[in-house]
Parts: sequence; C-alpha cells; structure tokens
Amino acid sequence: MRKLGWSLLLGGLLLGGLFGHGTRVIESSQQRLEQLQQALPIVGRQERQRATPIESIVTPNTLRSTYHYHFAKGVPGHVQALFMRAIAEYNETGVVNLVAGQPLWGQNGITLFAYHKATSDAGSQYLELGKGGPEIHEVSGLDVFTVNRARSGLNVDHPTRLRASIAVHEVGHALGLDHSEQRSSVMFPVDQGTVTLSTADLQALRHIYPAPHAKKTPTNR
Repeated sequence: MRKLGWSLLLGGLLLGGLFGHGTRVIESSQQRLEQLQQALPIVGRQERQRATPIESIVTPNTLRSTYHYHFAKGVPGHVQALFMRAIAEYNETGVVNLVAGQPLWGQNGITLFAYHKATSDAGSQYLELGKGGPEIHEVSGLDVFTVNRARSGLNVDHPTRLRASIAVHEVGHALGLDHSEQRSSVMFPVDQGTVTLSTADLQALRHIYPAPHAKKTPTNR
C-alpha cells in the first residue's frame, strides 16, 4: 500500500499586482506577517511547549532513523548548499542519520530537487518558496514494515528569497514534521529565518524516531 503526503512552505512576502501588468514584491513582510498572525491559530506570546505536529500519514516508531538522500538532476549548486546545511542541522540532533546515496530495498530515502513556479496559486498572497513531504510505502515480505521515500524541493524562480531555513523546513516535512503554530519552530508556515530546531521540534522528531536501532530492522536484499 502506498500513501502520499505533500505540503507547502509559503514565504511571508506579499505579492502586489499579481493579476495586473507585473508582480511587485514588497521587501518588508512584517506588516503582512502581523495580519497573518491574526488569522492563524497562534497561541500567543507565551507559546505552549507542546510537540510540533506530525504529518498524518507518518506513524511514530515505524520508520528507521537512517535516510539516504540524493539530488535530482539539475539542482543548482547554491540550492544543494542550502540542502546540505539542512541535512547537517538534522544530523546534529542525533535523532536521525541522513547519509548521501540512493536508498536500497527497505531503506528510507529523500530526493532533493529544484523546481520552477513563478507565482503562487490564484488568490494567494505569498510566494511559494518550497514544497515537500513524506511518501510512505508498506513493504510486505517475511515481515511487514514501512519505508519513507520522501521529497523536498526549493523553488528556484525566487533565488534571492531562498535560504537555509526553507530547506530545513522542507526536509522537516520529508522526515514527518507538520506545520507548527509556534513561531520559534522551523515548521512555522511562514519563513522566520529559523534554522535551529526548537525544543518542540526535537520532541516531535524523537517521537517519530524514539530510539535508533532499538527495534528489529529489515535486511536489505
């Protein structure tokens, strides 16, 4: 059985004249961010230290903590560098282990890619800077187990807007983290420039991958 998950990171950059003669990007996003905070279910100045949400298709304690990542064809060098920064951030947690290479049978994998999208979907006021998510497969053999063949991408149509925080956000989706209401989280849906996982982010990551190598894992064939 194959399950798919997909989500978007919407950068907090207001688009003007989207359907007019040209697109105007307002450099400062603070005013629009304040408006967004009125609409989103933000929990206030004293944010709850509860775990960051988990993608609905990801079941904790069913995935191995090691992932093999590789770049799709045509990913520019500066985008690869942003993804490498994100990979280093997650490896520093000690919760997951992201290693270069193509995944084999029974192994988790992340495909890192670049794509083009000049504007957001009709009616949106934000630039789409990236997208990504988990892709969960149930594998049957002598035993039944799950693997994640996730994808994380950055939108290269806005190169001056891309930064490591967006790569960290999208890799977080690939690993199973969902959008958070906490502005300190790397999974907040509007880019805050945050590259370090919060306590709540780490709590969720440890819930998905509680003890690396603690349970029986499938043998590669």
